[in-house]
Amino acid sequence: AEAAVRSGLAGFTPQALANMVWAFATADQYHALLFAECSRVVSGSLWEGPSGYGIDERRQLHQWQLWLFLEHAADAQQHLLSESERRLCCDAMHDTQVRVSALQRSVAAALAAVRF
Repeated sequence: AEAAVRSGLAGFTPQALANMVWAFATADQYHALLFAECSRVVSGSLWEGPSGYGIDERRQLHQWQLWLFLEHAADAQQHLLSESERRLCCDAMHDTQVRVSALQRSVAAALAAVRF
């Protein structure tokens, strides 16, 4: 993470940035310097035009932002994207159709069978 920050996230594509912050959030790993740099880069590139960030990347950014807000609110306010940028990412999440997996159907059937 430190090397990425020192490089100014040079060479990171929108997909790589979204994957990285999502992975840190998923692993519940808060890294203030990395998130500050990621917020700066993401905000700059979203401001230039959101087309570089596909729906998958904006969903991941939304999940990262939710995690920052809900789990690290006191420390992470400075890493939150602007309201309009967060809305763009949130809309990507809402515009996604949910696909129930075979495993989810199987678990639901098993729970129904035992009346859980």
